[in-house]
Amino acid sequence: MIFWEGIRVFLALSGAPLVILSILAFVIILGIIISIHEFGHFYFARKAGILCHEFSLGFGPIIYRHQFGETLFCIRAIPLGGFVSMADGELTSNLIKVGDEIGLNTENELVSEIILDEKRECEIRGEVVSFDFYGKNDNPLYVTLNVSNEEKYFEIKRDAFYVFEKNQRLQIEPYERSFDSKSVLQRFLTLFAGPMMNFVLAIFIYIIVAFASGVPNTKSNVIGEVESDYPAAVVEAGGQKIKAGQKITAVNGNPVKTWDDFSKELNKIYDDYGTTVTLTIDETDYEMETISYIVSIAVSNIGLEQNEMKYKTSSVTPLQETIDSEDDVYGLKVGKCDALYKDKNGKLSTDDYIIGIKEFGKEYDEADLDANGFYKIKGWGDLLKIFKELDSKEHRFQFEFYDYDKDTKTYELITNDQVIVPYTKETLSSQNLPVVKQLVGLTCTNHFDFFGCLGSAFKMFGSDFTLIFRTLKVLLFPSGVRQLGVKNLSSVIGIFAMIQQYIGIGFIALIAFMAMLSVNIGIMNLLPIPALDGGRIVFLLVEAVTKKKIPKKVEAIINYVFLFLLFGLFIYISINDVMRFF
Repeated sequence: MIFWEGIRVFLALSGAPLVILSILAFVIILGIIISIHEFGHFYFARKAGILCHEFSLGFGPIIYRHQFGETLFCIRAIPLGGFVSMADGELTSNLIKVGDEIGLNTENELVSEIILDEKRECEIRGEVVSFDFYGKNDNPLYVTLNVSNEEKYFEIKRDAFYVFEKNQRLQIEPYERSFDSKSVLQRFLTLFAGPMMNFVLAIFIYIIVAFASGVPNTKSNVIGEVESDYPAAVVEAGGQKIKAGQKITAVNGNPVKTWDDFSKELNKIYDDYGTTVTLTIDETDYEMETISYIVSIAVSNIGLEQNEMKYKTSSVTPLQETIDSEDDVYGLKVGKCDALYKDKNGKLSTDDYIIGIKEFGKEYDEADLDANGFYKIKGWGDLLKIFKELDSKEHRFQFEFYDYDKDTKTYELITNDQVIVPYTKETLSSQNLPVVKQLVGLTCTNHFDFFGCLGSAFKMFGSDFTLIFRTLKVLLFPSGVRQLGVKNLSSVIGIFAMIQQYIGIGFIALIAFMAMLSVNIGIMNLLPIPALDGGRIVFLLVEAVTKKKIPKKVEAIINYVFLFLLFGLFIYISINDVMRFF
C-alpha cells in the first residue's frame, strides 16, 4: 500500500515537474518497446547465424557504445526508433575497389585485418588487383595485391575485420553469414520476430495489469469505488454520500442481489432514454437509504457531456437575444465539449446552454418548434433519443444555444447556419466508443481470480489488436461517409501528449497505454508496406511462390521510395499534432 501510494503521489504532478516526468516516461516507454522489438530481430538473426554488426536504440549521434562479441551495442541521441544492422553481403564488399591501396595484417598466414587507415602501420600494404570477400558456395575469401610491382595472393579469414580511422572496426560479411543466404523460413522468422515481441510484451503487461487490478466481482452488490467525476460522488441524501462498501439493494424499486442484476436494471433505464436513477443503499444491513440522482451523460458522436443534469428553466422571455445573468438563462448546460461544432463566434463550449436543435432534411411538428424553427430540447433524454437512433449515414445538425462570454459574463443567443456532422456508428465502433454513454459513476468490487485475470489480459490484448484493423478499415474503406483521415492519426508528439494524460490517471493506466502502444507498433510494422517489416515479408512470400529472388537493387529502390513517403507522412502528421495542441 505504501508503495502504490508513493507512486500515486509521485504521478500527481503538474507544471514543469509533470513535463519532465512525461519526457522521462516517454523515453522509457518508447525505449522498452523499441528494445523488445529490435531484440526479436536480433535474437532470431543470431539463431539463424546471421552476422549482426550493430544493435542500436535511437537514431543520430552515438552517445554510448559497447562491443559485445561481434555486435556493437549503441544508444543514439534521438529516441524515436532503432535498428539491427545485419550482414547483407554488399556492405563490406563495397568498401574497397580495384586500384585502392590497403593494408593487411595476418594471423597464422591468413588475413585477419584489412587496414583502410592510410596512416596506420600494418604488415603488408599494396594496391588491390582483385578480391572476393563474399565467398559464395564456400569459395575461399581472398585479395590479390600489387606489392612492389609483384602480385601477391592472400587468403582471408571468414571473420576478418576492416580497420578504419580511430581504430573503428567492422567485420566482413561472408555469404554464409548474410541475411540473403538463409532459408525463406529463417528470414521470415527474423523479420516477424520484431512485431511478435511487441505482442509478447503487450500480453505480459496486460497480465500485470489484470493481476494488479483483479477482475470485477459481479456476483456481489457491494460498491467498490465511487468515481470522483460522476454525480454519485457528490449527491447527498440526508447528509450521507454514497460510499464504497455500501450495498445496492434496489434500482427504481426493483431488488438487486448482484452487480449483474444492477447492470440489467440500469440498461432498462438507458434503453428508455432515462436520465434519473433511484438507488436503495444498505449501509449497515439494518438501515436503508433511498437516493435519486441524474446519471452522467456523454453523447460521443458529437463529443458532448452534460454539466448541470437538469433542464434549467428561465424567468425571462424565451429566445431573448442577450441574457445578463446565469440565474435567468435556461437550457442544458454544456460540460466538456470538443471542437466538432464551430460557429462564427468560436464553438459550442463549456458553460453554454443548449435550447434547441435542428436536423437538416427532417420535418418536425410545428408544436415542437420554437420561434426560430428549432426543435425545443426539454432534457438530456431528448438528446439521447436523437443521437442514439442515428444510422451510419451522414446527418447534419444545427444547435441553438446561449453562448457564454467570459469577459462580459453575458449569454448571447446563437442561431446561425453552421452545422455539425456527428460521427457515425461505424466510426465510433472502430474506436470502441458507444454512441452515447450513461454512467452512474459506481464500480463493483474486484477480486483475484487466476484464470479470470488471465482471460482479462488476453481480452484486453484482443481488443487492442482488433482496434487498429477496425480503424484502418474506416480510414481506408468506410462503408458510408468518410470521417477519419490522415489528420486523425498521431505522431510521436501525439503519443507524448497521451503519455502526459495517462501519467495523471495513474501507473496502471500508464502501463496499459504502453501495452496498447506496443500492439500498435507491432501491427504497423506488419503492414504490407515496403520499408517496413511487413513489406519485406511480402517480398519473401513472392520469392517463396515464384522460387526467384527479387533483385536487390529493385527491392532497395522500392524500399527507399516508400521510406521517403513514410517520412513525408510522419512530418505531415507531426504538423497536424502541433496544430492540435497549439
